[in-house]
Amino acid sequence: MRRPVVRVAVALVVLAALAGAGYTAFWYVAAGKMRDAIAAWGAGSTDVQVRVGDVAVTGFPDRLIANVGGVEVVRTQGALPWTYRAESLRVSRPLRGDTTVVSISGPQTLTYTADGQLQTVRALADLLAVELRTDEDGAFAGFGLSLAGLKVERPVAQPFTVRRLSFNMGVGSGLPGVINDRSRFSLRAENVVLPEHRRGALGDTIEQLTFNAIWSQPLTSFDLPVSLARWRDANGYVTFTEVALKWGTLDMTNLGSGVLKLDQELRPTGGMNAGLIGYQITVDAFHAARRLTDEARAAVQAAMTFLGQRVAGQGGRLGLPLDITDGKISVGPATLGEVSPVLPGLKPRG
Repeated sequence: MRRPVVRVAVALVVLAALAGAGYTAFWYVAAGKMRDAIAAWGAGSTDVQVRVGDVAVTGFPDRLIANVGGVEVVRTQGALPWTYRAESLRVSRPLRGDTTVVSISGPQTLTYTADGQLQTVRALADLLAVELRTDEDGAFAGFGLSLAGLKVERPVAQPFTVRRLSFNMGVGSGLPGVINDRSRFSLRAENVVLPEHRRGALGDTIEQLTFNAIWSQPLTSFDLPVSLARWRDANGYVTFTEVALKWGTLDMTNLGSGVLKLDQELRPTGGMNAGLIGYQITVDAFHAARRLTDEARAAVQAAMTFLGQRVAGQGGRLGLPLDITDGKISVGPATLGEVSPVLPGLKPRG
């Protein structure tokens, strides 16, 4: 009886060894494909050139983790040449999965030419991760960006910081482009500190900004001065919903839906319906910052008091239009500030 038992035991050991060897070979094949895919990233693109550092794949037995020794993405053509560099990347996904996470550590730089001068933006974050998503057929379906502890050094202003931010994008089902028609976006940002507004009416800290958005009309290329002008001329617009903004004394919730386009200077233009809370304090803040004269302050207070009586049962929330026209942002009769072109330093095309 011992020989059959021994034979069975030996057979099981051999089968286990073969299974282990097969799984190991499967992992190494998958690791090799991942390494080749990263090395070939961007090889077929006509818009950008991609240079990738050394790639080492670990994570056996159940994951694929590629540590990449830096990446450089260069766009030399078009009206806005630029170069992006990151010192270290980590690409990770389950061995049997379809969600890939790209983590970037260390400093990043974006260099571009504006007004004939070379400009450089530097960024460093405690956490920066991008989750790449695919659909059932394996096609790219969108991404999610998560970051924390971000500091960005800008060429013409003091550094700004962001405590926490999440941004999601879903590929739209409409006409194709670098951004498809009907693509969807959502953003949530907390504690965005903008030093240039330190002495403004609202201070330098945006406590909260959230919104959902739908993009209409495709953006055709990465040559942004040209493609944004074409998008504008094709009546492109972005629809925003569920917007909330808390900035100093300004507390706007339930803005409902709104639409933004681009004007001839490539500045955002459009409007929304704003639900304003604590509006009297905000009026006083703008008056103290000399954004409202004594006469304008009195007129605003009278109008808001009248409107406030009509919404007394709505928790003190006052509905006012938020309007962006000719580069100026206004809520009701008060001007909050100005908006710049989405591509500062460049002359719009078209």
